[in-house]
This record gives sequence, C-alpha cells and structure tokens, in this order.
Amino acid sequence: MRIRRGGRSCLRGDRKPREESRAIPGKDTRKAFDRYVGAAEAAPIAFGQILYRSVLKNSRKGRDSASFQADLTAWIRQAQRGNRDREEAYGIFSLSAAHWAFLAVFGIMSGMLLDYVFGVSFDAVLTLSLSVFPAFGLLSAADAVRARSAGQADAAPKRAGKRGEDRRTYRPIAHRWIIPVTASVVLAAGWAGVLFAG
Repeated sequence: MRIRRGGRSCLRGDRKPREESRAIPGKDTRKAFDRYVGAAEAAPIAFGQILYRSVLKNSRKGRDSASFQADLTAWIRQAQRGNRDREEAYGIFSLSAAHWAFLAVFGIMSGMLLDYVFGVSFDAVLTLSLSVFPAFGLLSAADAVRARSAGQADAAPKRAGKRGEDRRTYRPIAHRWIIPVTASVVLAAGWAGVLFAG
C-alpha cells in the first residue's frame, strides 16, 4: 500500500532504521593519533610474528601449527578497535605487554653492549629503554587487566538476550594515546633526573 506523507510517497514497511547510519562493524573509527599509537603498540607483535614464522615455515609441522597460522597482528588490531571478545582481548593484550617488557630488558642489555663497543651513552639508552618501552607495556597491561575484570563480570548469570551478547565484546580504553604519552614523559623526566643530575 502506497501512502503519501508531506508530498512524498512511500511503501508501508519500507522503514529504514537509523542503525544504518551508524559505524560499520569492523571499521576503524578511532582518531588519527589513536591509530598511530595503536600501530606502535602492535609493532613488537608484528615483528615477532615475522621472526617465528620465518622459523616455523622451514618444516611441515611448523607450517601446520596454530602458532604459524594465527594472525596475531590482525588479532591485536581488532582488539584495539573493540572487535574481539573480552577473553581474546585479555590474551592478546597480555602478550603485547610481555613483548614490551622483553624490549625494555633487551634495550638495557643492548645499551651495555653499545656502550662497551661503540661508546654510545649507556644512560641515554637506559632512559629510552625504561621510559618508552614500559609506557607502551603499561598501555597493553591496562587493557589486559580491564578485559579480564570485564570477563569476570560476564561470568555472572545474565538474562539471555541481544543486550547480553553485545556486552561480551570488549571495549578498549578510550583515548588510549594518553597513557603511553604521559607515562613516557614522566618516566623519561624521572630517569633523566636520576641519571644525568649528577
């Protein structure tokens, strides 16, 4: 049946819900700075994935393994956009925090080597290793703790329904760039004061 409304004709039942104007699922709607910080946060996992895939591809068993086939880079990027459930977000953010902790330790060891071989200031390398790397590790750890706490809350009995299903998707921290920027500045200032003040 055709109905006229305000000079327009339309078919009854041809209602277009407002949900169509919302963001497309999976689309990255983050601000530009958040995307840059997210890319930096995912860099250690992306680099590590290239390394261990280069090792696992040399054997058939390695190529068939879950570690080789899993795309961890896509996993963390989806978790950053809020397209993973809370258990998956906890797993990938915990792995990211571990990578950044390893980089901090590796940076300290590399600083000793660079100081001994090339005379590069160990204090400068130490300041970098104990400010930038821990700052990104703190970002990943904060999201991991938040995802785990939310997952434990989801373990409580809930009434079935669409609303309950939506709550299982993890929503990452808003304005995530604030954590690494603030933490790196504070840590760099603190270590610079300790190492260079004397």
